[in-house]
Amino acid sequence: MQNGTQIPESGKCESAKYEYKKTSYAELCEVLQSLRKDEIFCDVKLETDDKKIIFAHKVVLASACPFFHAMFTNFAEKNYDLVTMRQLNSTCLQLLVNFIYSGKIVITEKNVQDLLSAANLLQLQEVKDACCDFLETQLCSTNCIGINKIADLHSCMKLLTNSELYIRQHFSEVVDGEEFLSLSSEEVIKLISSDKLIVPTEEKVYECVIRWVKHELGTRKCILPQLMEHVRLSLASKHYVLKKVVEEPLIKNCLECNHYVFEALNFHILKSEELIPQNTRNKPRHGDQVILVVGGRFEPELYEYTEWYDPKMDRWRYGPELIISRGKAGLATVKDNLVFAVGGVENFDNSLRSVEVLDLSSELPCWKPTVEMLNERQYLGVGVINDYLYAIGGCHDGDIHNSAEVFNYKTQEWRMVSSMATGRSGLGVGVLNDLLYVDFFLAWEIFISLFVS
Repeated sequence: MQNGTQIPESGKCESAKYEYKKTSYAELCEVLQSLRKDEIFCDVKLETDDKKIIFAHKVVLASACPFFHAMFTNFAEKNYDLVTMRQLNSTCLQLLVNFIYSGKIVITEKNVQDLLSAANLLQLQEVKDACCDFLETQLCSTNCIGINKIADLHSCMKLLTNSELYIRQHFSEVVDGEEFLSLSSEEVIKLISSDKLIVPTEEKVYECVIRWVKHELGTRKCILPQLMEHVRLSLASKHYVLKKVVEEPLIKNCLECNHYVFEALNFHILKSEELIPQNTRNKPRHGDQVILVVGGRFEPELYEYTEWYDPKMDRWRYGPELIISRGKAGLATVKDNLVFAVGGVENFDNSLRSVEVLDLSSELPCWKPTVEMLNERQYLGVGVINDYLYAIGGCHDGDIHNSAEVFNYKTQEWRMVSSMATGRSGLGVGVLNDLLYVDFFLAWEIFISLFVS
């Protein structure tokens, strides 16, 4: 090396090398965006239907967007410096081009539908997913049907599934809204025929059918028999059928509908004699409320059985068996359909950390293992606030716990929260106004839901 110090050789056989990797390309993106805004080195102009022009670099567009990659490599546009973009408004296209250059985009209630449509057209999956995530956060009883149709139109499968689930879970509120009245007969039938419909009583299903028909009576009256075929009228109370259904003029004047009324009344007569003919219209929905009895102990045997009582059918039946026979466990429901069996004992009073979950909304419900607690607990108390599952107190190896832990269903994690002042076992837990009340021999303590914020 001239005019400098020679680098001494390392003495190793292999030549030394050092690889440096740039950790961030934010500066590069900023430079490219600046060049685009100043129209420097831009080799393509995108013209929208409203005659607005957006400048860009073909190589940047093609590197980030499959649509533009195909356009500028396989089609005639690769030789054009002006490309007309059909079916896209300039505001959306500008936002999407900015996203390609910066990786940032702001989605709002006003632009989400146009952005979703444009992102779907340009095959910008990240933006499409972001729009779907935003729409999912906006789901409510007044817009869920509309969002469901948007998801179907753009093949957003996750949003489609979750919006359908929302509609089923909030059926009573949804069918009272205006969107429900705009459904086609096929869509109404698909909804009311679902076994997974969560509805307080079958009377609500009947009432929504009558409301939908009366909204456009002239064209919908003839569809009533097809709809009534999917109303589980046998599960409505006998008094309701006699007072409300029989007296409804639309039902009175429909011979086919009368058949379903007679079937329902016959069901109530036969039910007392336990001679119930099985068909879809007297099959309880999975969303119906039931009473569950899980596990337990009859000395010296521990049970793995699950039984549930159906108040509509007025009968007990066996459900799926627990993975582990357990007694002295906690039992709680999250999201209306997930039943958790928490802790307890197995075999010779061995305390458990394990937790099992039963999804009542699945086609074939079965107990499955889930994340274990941080501590072994038997005779514990459990409670749920805002879908957070609390495990409180209990005992293990003769020690009575004053500790408490909480399970976040979304992150699938347990973590410790504030302890009680006193160790407690065999306690009861109640929830009121987002507070957990722990009761043991008239002693009370309160856990505030802010612990999980």
